[in-house]
Amino acid sequence: MIKGKNVFVFFGVALMLATSAPGFAWDIPSIYPGITTLGERTVPAPAGLSPEMLEVVKERQIPPVIPAPETTDAWLELQARFDKPGEELGRQAAAHNEATYEVREIAGVRTYVVTPKKMDKRWGDRVFVHTHGGAWVFGGGDSVLREAVWLAHGLGVKVVSVDYRRPPRHPFPAAVNDAVAVWLEVIKNQDAAKTALFGTSAGGNIALATTLKLKKLGKPLPGAIFAGTPATDLENVSDTWHTLTGLDPLGSKEGVIAGAFELYVGKSDPANPLLSPVNGELDGFPPTILISGTRDLLLSDTVRMHRALRAAGVVADLHVYDGQTHGDYMQNLVRPVPEADDAQRELRAFFDKHLR
Repeated sequence: MIKGKNVFVFFGVALMLATSAPGFAWDIPSIYPGITTLGERTVPAPAGLSPEMLEVVKERQIPPVIPAPETTDAWLELQARFDKPGEELGRQAAAHNEATYEVREIAGVRTYVVTPKKMDKRWGDRVFVHTHGGAWVFGGGDSVLREAVWLAHGLGVKVVSVDYRRPPRHPFPAAVNDAVAVWLEVIKNQDAAKTALFGTSAGGNIALATTLKLKKLGKPLPGAIFAGTPATDLENVSDTWHTLTGLDPLGSKEGVIAGAFELYVGKSDPANPLLSPVNGELDGFPPTILISGTRDLLLSDTVRMHRALRAAGVVADLHVYDGQTHGDYMQNLVRPVPEADDAQRELRAFFDKHLR
């Protein structure tokens, strides 16, 4: 089987030989439908960005493909190395935004309870529930503070972040089960219909899957969901995983990310809606807001989820920011970026409308 860039070399040689033979021609599109070859591209910075966001784009570093580890010990070693800078940034974010936090066990699950410096009176004494990103394998420990602080500070609300069990030791459904357990405990003390559930990337996947699980169990659903650039189809590779490779610092699906997906799925069927929420029965789903960017590798996953929700008659807002890559809406975590401020305003407006 021919994979990656070599497939284009193969097609090129075959086409050259075919067209040079007298009276013989190949119809490549009919033999290999959907194949489009793209050469090297020069992609300028997008127009219309704020100076602050433009600096972010200029600083972009696209990493090479990192091979997936082959053993559990190697995965654990990579997990520890990868999480270390994330943990440092999480603590830095809390200090910069003057948010406080404590590690607390809720329903037998390790969580971080984050309190912003200033609470918004519109939320009263409620807490929102967060599931962190990081391809399910990464992003735990103090790393959860990056996303949790961003929303706690941006909205002025206390956040309970689920530090769920992760692969390689704990594949699906451990993360979803942990999120469900924490959710059910939280809503013992507050109205589920006035409570938001949110997450980014893999965390967005878990937020959506947790809601589907609650729906299946007949338990109270969130009043609103925020799924930031979520992975929503673990069975198939959506379009922008291909078309935006080379523009997103997330890298590509190949290597570590594909390996992390496989670790999380384990022996389960990737088409399972609790793994691929785009396949779920979405009727009666809570109002959902989704955010992505035009250079986000998971843009297609996000767009497809939005269309599936809309097809089911669900209230769903989609915000796609020009030039942004995976999770760029959180770029104001420790520095000012107007586009990220705008994303927080959209979330405040959406939650204010559907949770009050």
